[in-house]
Amino acid sequence: MLQRGVRFALADLLTSGAAGLLLCVGVAAGVPARAPGATAQVAVAFLLPFAFAAVRARKPSRGSLLASVADFGPILPLLLVFDNLGPFILGTSSVDSDPLLVAADRLLFLGADPTRLLEPFMSTPLLEVLTVCYALYYFHPIVLGALLWKDDLREPARPAKFPAYVFGMLLVFYVSYAGYFLAPAIGPRFTVPHAGPLPRGTVARAIDGTLDRLETSRHNCFPSGHTMVTVAVLVEAARRSRKTFLGFLPFAVGLFLATVAGRYHYVVDVLAGAVLAVVVGGAARALARRFPQEPDGTVLDTSLYRR
Repeated sequence: MLQRGVRFALADLLTSGAAGLLLCVGVAAGVPARAPGATAQVAVAFLLPFAFAAVRARKPSRGSLLASVADFGPILPLLLVFDNLGPFILGTSSVDSDPLLVAADRLLFLGADPTRLLEPFMSTPLLEVLTVCYALYYFHPIVLGALLWKDDLREPARPAKFPAYVFGMLLVFYVSYAGYFLAPAIGPRFTVPHAGPLPRGTVARAIDGTLDRLETSRHNCFPSGHTMVTVAVLVEAARRSRKTFLGFLPFAVGLFLATVAGRYHYVVDVLAGAVLAVVVGGAARALARRFPQEPDGTVLDTSLYRR
């Protein structure tokens, strides 16, 4: 009976599961009393996938407005969860992982801090370019998703790639968020003594100011979510075509350099993010094969909903 009213995609189940787990952890830690607004928004993130599943139950035609809302809808709860992580991290963990991450970087670089080693090479024009690359992280998964979505519309006879891609990218995001709870850290901008501020230009300062306002949690350093998502995008871009991969590659390289050169991340954050992206991406593809989906993302194994 349930599958008649709602038709869940793997992305819906993952989103509600992640938001629901966050709510349970937050309630246990007393977060709702201290941050009712953040708790309410995470609750909305938990409920939204049910709305998307209800839209799919109406079986709108592919490419229609309703179908597009269900397809790209998971972006909204993802943003709601990310924007409200701060109170949950602070309320559930008192660990400070920065000393450990600083020590790990110094072990890799023979006692030196990599962000300090890069200081002599930083110039205003270079930082302008690198900071733009760093900010483009928010657009990479959306741009590639749109390309795969259009591919599915143009070639309805072949197996759809977009639903599995959405599930995989969401899993990468949520695993990176889990890392913020396990190893909360604020990054080398605040913990490593540098010779002075970086010579940022107008564009870099504007981007940094915007990112600082958007990110409510400062403890989102390990693993590097920017690296995780970008590596996952590169892998999926290569699976689409060599041309797609090469189109993303220059911006990805700039982002990888910016993570450390811009003092946003430790090197170990970046390495952990790269490894996790490969592992989580492989796990997501295995799960997508285990639970095949229709072109609209609906899980074919409806026994999941009859239990």
